Amino acid sequence: MADLKLRRLSGKEADGEREVLADVYEEAYAEKLDGAFRSRPAFLDRLSAYVQRPGFELVASEDGSALVGYVFGFAIAPAGSWWGGFRGELPEEVRRLTEQGKVFAISELMVRPAWRRRGIARLLHDRLIASRTEELGTILVDPKNIPARSAYYAWGWEKLGDIQPFDNSPVFESLVKRI
Repeated sequence: MADLKLRRLSGKEADGEREVLADVYEEAYAEKLDGAFRSRPAFLDRLSAYVQRPGFELVASEDGSALVGYVFGFAIAPAGSWWGGFRGELPEEVRRLTEQGKVFAISELMVRPAWRRRGIARLLHDRLIASRTEELGTILVDPKNIPARSAYYAWGWEKLGDIQPFDNSPVFESLVKRI
C-alpha cells in the first residue's frame, strides 16, 4: 500500500470524475448489477444528487493514475428524507441528532476486486470519517454482502434497523457509529 495515494474530492470535483467513478462502481458490483437499482445509469443518477448535498466529501485511493477505490458521503439534511424508508420507530437520539445536522451518511465504499483484502477499504473509511464534525455516522449495507457487513461490524458499526431508501432498492441494514 506504500504506493497508494489518497485524494479528497469535493462534490464538484467528484462530479467531474463521474465516468471513472461509475467504471469502478460497475467493476466493484459486477456480480450484483441488476439493471435497476444496481446499474450504471442508476448509480450516476444518485451520484448527481449526492454531489450537490452539503458536506459531500469523497476520498479516493489511487495507484499511479489508476483509481483503486473510493468512499463518499454527506451530511444528512435536518429536514431531509434520509430516514423515510426506515422500518419501525427511529430512536429518539437518532432523530434529535438528525434534526441538529449532526449525522453523516456514508453512501458508497468500494474497492476494485483486484485490490481487495489489503486494508484499502478500512483506510478509506477511516480517512473519510476522521475529518467529519458530525457526532453520528450511518451506513447502509446489504445483509447478503457478508464481507462488507462483517467489516463494518468489526470497525465498530452497530445495527440500528432495516431501511429501504428507494422503491427499487433492496432492504438494507442501517448501521450507526459514533464518529
